[in-house]
Amino acid sequence: MLQELYITNFVLIDRVTIKLCERLNVFSGATGVGKSLVIGALNFILGGRATSDVVRSGKDEATVIGKFIIKDGNLLKQIKKISDSNAIEDELLIQRSIDTNGRSRCRLNNVPITVSMLKEVGEALVNIHGQHEQETLLHGTNQLFILDDFGGISPLREDFAGIYHLFNEKTRLRNILKSNHQERRQKMDLYAFQIDEIDRAQLTAGEGEELERERSVLSNAEKIYSTVTACYSQLYESSEAVIERLKSVIQELQSVAKLDCALQKIFDDCGQALYQLEDTAFSLGKYRDAFTYDPQRLEYIEERLNTIRKLRSKYGNTVEEILSYRDEAALKLKQLSEEGTTAEHVDEEIQAFSVSLKQKGDELTRRRLSTADKLTLLITEELRDLGIPHGRFCVQITSPFLQNTGNIDVFSANSYGFDEVDFLISPNPGEDLKPLRKIASGGEISRVMLALKHQLAKVDKTPVLVFDEIDANIGGRMGEVIGEKLCSIARSHQVICITHLPQIASYADEQWKIHKLVKNGKTYSTIENLSGESRLEEIADMIRGSEKTDITRKQAQEMLRDAKRKVKSKG
Repeated sequence: MLQELYITNFVLIDRVTIKLCERLNVFSGATGVGKSLVIGALNFILGGRATSDVVRSGKDEATVIGKFIIKDGNLLKQIKKISDSNAIEDELLIQRSIDTNGRSRCRLNNVPITVSMLKEVGEALVNIHGQHEQETLLHGTNQLFILDDFGGISPLREDFAGIYHLFNEKTRLRNILKSNHQERRQKMDLYAFQIDEIDRAQLTAGEGEELERERSVLSNAEKIYSTVTACYSQLYESSEAVIERLKSVIQELQSVAKLDCALQKIFDDCGQALYQLEDTAFSLGKYRDAFTYDPQRLEYIEERLNTIRKLRSKYGNTVEEILSYRDEAALKLKQLSEEGTTAEHVDEEIQAFSVSLKQKGDELTRRRLSTADKLTLLITEELRDLGIPHGRFCVQITSPFLQNTGNIDVFSANSYGFDEVDFLISPNPGEDLKPLRKIASGGEISRVMLALKHQLAKVDKTPVLVFDEIDANIGGRMGEVIGEKLCSIARSHQVICITHLPQIASYADEQWKIHKLVKNGKTYSTIENLSGESRLEEIADMIRGSEKTDITRKQAQEMLRDAKRKVKSKG
């Protein structure tokens, strides 16, 4: 359950802490005071999309913290797996912040996590039902999902989807193999030629740079040799050689070096210089004696560099890139070669997947039919409770398996199976069953939605269910029934509900009122926990508004008393 929600600097909310009960929690307030902000803040810490617009004007950062208590061992294992942490115990602290630059930070028990991980954890903890779901309810695919969720068929559908994906992948591969045979052959020939051309060059990594360096030396051999010889002579061999002259200087300094410590330092430096120059002269002499000029080697290098230049123009800017291209071409050639030898094997795999799809699809259809019968009876009964006494509801399934043709085309399937699901309703006596999407009344659609939510809650493992104005398009006469339904759901789940109907609010175990006020030129939304007299006044406000009277208060008192009595009688 969500035990505590802390919200700060979130849109109009400055700072508030909401402590929730385990059962039915109701938020009420006048239109426009910001009731949706509570759901927005909750959705924020569950990984919903958010922008810097949610940061309260004049503040740097918005923060929402949710404290959850996990009582279900399987749910705890699931969250540990999602978060990749075995340190999580039964208390879960989720925190998310966003600053004015749009940077979002998420933490789970004070450990940083990604938004995608947060969203996955959030989906396991909380299920939010909003007004927009009335539109999604009209789509056949969503109706199929509802049926599967109710019947516990979703894992089987996911297995089917996995096989369906593999079937499509193999089918696409087979089509490529058959339709692009000539193109594949041409590619294989091209890759084989390119590999052979690169292999014949026998390239080695770094070869180009080394050859360029060697060519530079051989192309300037005469200049290099004459310069080295002249330098060696000036340093060591000539009568005026630098080394001999430096020796003379050292001898002169030696006679006076001991007379002044400053001269001793200069004398020592000259000695060091002499040693270095002698080493330099030795290195020059050694280089000169070993230096050779090979015109045939230069010719070979020019040819080799020309070969590398040609390969560079085709396969890469360096020898390393050319060799990398060669490896990629070899891999592609191998793949294409395998495609040529596996076409028959692919056909065998497609046939095996086809058989598996038919078996899984048949099982899906049978289980959906069984679930449809159960859901049809339950929703029809729910509609009677919700003020449609003569209403009929039916889950219609159409599938090639039901035609008993014995020749089912797997290409007629999609990732959900072979079935199409349609919710049909007849709200009035004498009317034929028609698809729910063709029913004009928003109130009737809302009641079907509530009936479905009531039944789905019985199989939903998500511990927290949130209803955002589920009473939209429903009048006050049905509010009491809806309140009872939500109260029934709250026996097995924690329920959070936004409502404007006093009949629903009277069934709350905890009720909060959201106010909007202006202070020092700034607008604030505040949240007040109601009990006793304050709650009675709020119920009266919801009945009559600001013009409430003693009669209105008595009506509110009666509502609260009747709700308490009914809850107690049903345990």
